[in-house]
Amino acid sequence: MISGGLTHNSAGAILLSGVTRPQALTRTFRFAPYEADAGTGELRKRGVRIQLQDKSFEVLVVLLERPGELVTRAELQHRLWPGGIFVDFENSLNSAVNRLRDALCDGARHPRYIETLPRRGYRFIAPVEQAHTARRTLAVLPFENLNHDPEQDFFADAVFDALTTELGNVRSLRVISRQSVLHLKGTRKTVPEIARDLKADVVVEGSVLVAGGSLQITARLVQAAPEQHLWAKAYACEMGDILTIQGRVARDIALAVQVTLSAGEEVRLSRPRPVRLQAHLDYLKARHLMDQNSRDGFQKGFQCLQTALAKDPSHALAHSHLAECYSLLGFWGHMPISEAYPKAKELASRAVALDDGLSCAHSMLGWVSWMRDWDMTKCEAEVCRAIQLNPSDEHARVTYAVFLAVARADTQAVEEIEIALDLDPLSLHVNSSAAWVHLFLKDYQRAVQQARATLDLYPDSLQGCYVLGCAEVGLSRFPEAIQAFEKAAAISADSLSLGYLGHAYARAGQTEAALSVGDELLARLKRGYVAIKPFVYLYAGLGERDRAFEWIEKAFEQRDPMLFWLRSVPCYEPLRADPRFEDMARRIGLPRR
Repeated sequence: MISGGLTHNSAGAILLSGVTRPQALTRTFRFAPYEADAGTGELRKRGVRIQLQDKSFEVLVVLLERPGELVTRAELQHRLWPGGIFVDFENSLNSAVNRLRDALCDGARHPRYIETLPRRGYRFIAPVEQAHTARRTLAVLPFENLNHDPEQDFFADAVFDALTTELGNVRSLRVISRQSVLHLKGTRKTVPEIARDLKADVVVEGSVLVAGGSLQITARLVQAAPEQHLWAKAYACEMGDILTIQGRVARDIALAVQVTLSAGEEVRLSRPRPVRLQAHLDYLKARHLMDQNSRDGFQKGFQCLQTALAKDPSHALAHSHLAECYSLLGFWGHMPISEAYPKAKELASRAVALDDGLSCAHSMLGWVSWMRDWDMTKCEAEVCRAIQLNPSDEHARVTYAVFLAVARADTQAVEEIEIALDLDPLSLHVNSSAAWVHLFLKDYQRAVQQARATLDLYPDSLQGCYVLGCAEVGLSRFPEAIQAFEKAAAISADSLSLGYLGHAYARAGQTEAALSVGDELLARLKRGYVAIKPFVYLYAGLGERDRAFEWIEKAFEQRDPMLFWLRSVPCYEPLRADPRFEDMARRIGLPRR
């Protein structure tokens, strides 16, 4: 056989043979809801990373290597503190084990995982599953539209989108998000250059051809460094079987990069998933339109999702994404929360009922359970379930990071948002969300840096302007805050932009300008719906505490989730000295910082 030559397997796929493929083989241990990756040094619970010091993790790995067996203290000293130069081994080991037990919510008196044998050592007593996994970071590039008809672009985008999602559900793969890859659409960069930008070592590319009622898909797997084709295969199906064939393409790609699929992953990727074609086409058009990141694209996409559900009420993905639309409209003040959140909750619940394995549905259900019902326990459970289903779901990571920062004041939020940035480094949503997370944790300098990085990527980012202005308020740099909020108002002169701007004017001593903003907000209120948040920001900035707390009480009566951000956004800072502030924080269950 010629080295580097092509050979065909029995399924008709083209496989590269005679080539040494670099593999990063690591050991993964699974027990109860936990997973320990010896290669990366990460401990995860249902897909969520748990912070653990190196020595504690090393102790865990030694115990997991020999489940059910006594590992003596002498063995641990020899392996983890070699050379006999460490003078305080006893205390160091005890501390490492104690930290490990804390991370596992385990106890020495009634252990579920780590049993102590006094003066002898430790034994791991729970069942352990060990797997050797080839870890790959993979990016799916936008597929080529061989019809060369712009009206058919959404078919190619749909295949690219679905493969990214399906491969993200494979726990042994790390998959770069679609938004970061879309940012490179049309680029003339080579595959190695793209892979370097995305920090991926394997790239999927391909093409789509629509012929009547049939669809032809060709997928290719390319190793980035050194660049070489690893695998290729062509598929054909009727349009109504598009989801089924996309699952099979994802399954074949996962096997081609030599990852081990769990039984559940195998079933999910291989099962038939017929769709009602016309409804699915409307859903695909909606996704294509919303990728334009424009108001017009959002409105048209919103209508397409509604049309899709009218044609097929069982379309789980359409339910989930329409729930996201309603949630966004409510959160940013474009629709009354009494209308937006109940609808979002209904749609997200329906999506989960239709497809319990859909990570985006669980993530959205968690978010709206918090926003609508103020149920933080439900939120955390559902978002962790989403991450368990798809560890590469950057939206779930962002949601969890925001939840941890706001509802728990937990610095683990930084780890979660950094994972999201690794998965989606060029996304507008993830980059601006990262800035918000730093702001919520009161790291204003870092929030400024991240907001400016977002605006470097997307100069007209409304969210980038908002978080930059808020961070400047937190740093008491009010002229800079005014500049950021004036830019936001120029991009979108909505009520929230005016509320932020009025606050900054007031804090800078420009009272007349702030009062003018207040007059405009009140005039808008007479004409229609205006969210509560802009009025609170304005009156807080003006030092009119009684009026600010009148609006805060209205928010409480209407169960407006803006109240959860009381401790997190610096625009509320002028109200902190008032006893009513802490009283409200206590009433809604906010943690003390």
